[in-house]
Amino acid sequence: MSLALHFKSALRRNHYLIVLFVLALLFTTVYNLSFWRHIAAIVKFSADLPMLFLLCAPLAVFMLMYAIFILCFSYRPIFKLAFSVIFLTCALASYAAWNYRIIFDGNMITNVLETNPAEAKSYLSFSSVLYFLVLGVMPCIILWKIKLYYPPLLISWLQRIGMLLLALAVAALCIFPFYQQYSFLGRNNKSLNKEILPVSYIYSVGNHIHNKYFRTSAPYQPMGRDLKLSGRTDKPKLLFLVIGETARAASYAYTGYPRRTNDYTASENTINFANVSSCGTATSHSLPCMFSNLTRRGYSERRAENREGILDLLQKAGVDITWLDNDGCCRGVCARVKSIQISPVDHQYCNGETCQDEVFLDYAQSLAQKVQTDTVVAFHLIGSHGPRYYERYPQKFRLFTPDCTRPDVENCSLEEIRNAYDNTIAYTDYVIFRLIEDVLEQHMDKVYPMLLYVSDHGESLGENGVFLHAAPYAIAPKEQTSIPMQLWLPQRTAAALQLNRKCVAHKAKTQAFSHDHFFHSLMSLLQVRSAEYQPSLDIFAECMN
Repeated sequence: MSLALHFKSALRRNHYLIVLFVLALLFTTVYNLSFWRHIAAIVKFSADLPMLFLLCAPLAVFMLMYAIFILCFSYRPIFKLAFSVIFLTCALASYAAWNYRIIFDGNMITNVLETNPAEAKSYLSFSSVLYFLVLGVMPCIILWKIKLYYPPLLISWLQRIGMLLLALAVAALCIFPFYQQYSFLGRNNKSLNKEILPVSYIYSVGNHIHNKYFRTSAPYQPMGRDLKLSGRTDKPKLLFLVIGETARAASYAYTGYPRRTNDYTASENTINFANVSSCGTATSHSLPCMFSNLTRRGYSERRAENREGILDLLQKAGVDITWLDNDGCCRGVCARVKSIQISPVDHQYCNGETCQDEVFLDYAQSLAQKVQTDTVVAFHLIGSHGPRYYERYPQKFRLFTPDCTRPDVENCSLEEIRNAYDNTIAYTDYVIFRLIEDVLEQHMDKVYPMLLYVSDHGESLGENGVFLHAAPYAIAPKEQTSIPMQLWLPQRTAAALQLNRKCVAHKAKTQAFSHDHFFHSLMSLLQVRSAEYQPSLDIFAECMN
């Protein structure tokens, strides 16, 4: 029997290649609405694009999707299982892409796979569950009810190869005549190839698994073999290092934001940095990056693997280090120092799953009382982690209302979202104030205290239709990369460090800094030096007396 006759008779028996064709069409359209919305926005501002190109581009995407499905998932043992997983995961990815404009590149996949259960649960809402049921569970049920037809092995392979070549040929006919247009769109919209679901995240997941489990680990890279102290103080130095979560500079009063989000620290005469940029747009990238001596452009997960960071170096210099975490984990930063994971059991500040950041205060007081040598206590806040902004602050900090009090923020107004987020910023400001006023200032007779606050990355709150964070850095809006940084440095501590406080304050107002400066500036505050130290990346170098 000829191949054509096999196909004709198979139409009535759900031939696997026909079903695969329908699935490719479904994923190209329904599950990629966010991608096509982006394409429509591009076309709107590119009136010179040929009409034939606009007709051929969707066909090219569809044919390439079909070809990939044939090549990877068309085999009897894995067909239904593979597409069940794809339906379930793509429903969630499509929901996130449509509502928050999230792009599932490598960094986002790392962020997703390293999310703790409490953080993952914060994204659950009626809308997301309904989306999951309609576009995830229901297609799985329908697929398993379909009885697929597979011809004899040789004929099946000939049909598979024939359809694969045909799909590639049609895609080529749609692409090559318009190579210049595709090239132009690609150069000016670098995220487009990462927005096509499920291909983008399947590739990223595969790459993540390969790098994490099937790649030879880098050799351990120690630091500080030539450690020395650049100075000593007559009393121990105590640095509270506060690492913010998802705080953006655009919502800070001291950067010009019209709302009073920094009233508490304003009374403490903090030094506020006007222009600071993050290393990444997600915690999984920014946190290990800022604690390493690799710059943003030089950082990669591979290069940072098994590499000591600033906490290791300071510990080798005799500084007592304690890491306190209220945001799930430290992404490897605290792997070799004392660390305490905040358990959500406190009835005053916790709800059984997460805690508000005032939970740190008792820990801070206890640790401050025990200081005998130079000490760093790092507080990893939950801060402004979304989308459940309303869970990050107590009732008394509903300063800006009406605030969004539901996890599906896309169903709140922009005003409600902004109000809830601004409440988190004001609350973080209060927590920092309490750390200064109730703890550090109470021990000034025994230590030289200081506090440095810096966020890991920012957040989008609907600007240009974008929400949350973790956009690829090259196209990330400034709301996700421009971050707050504050330094509380009493004059007595500055004098002991031989540091000109006015000079630091002037630099904070007039110069641009980034996470690249973090490593070397901490060395300066703790008066530690080694071969890794770079004066050009030390915020305080020019202000030392």
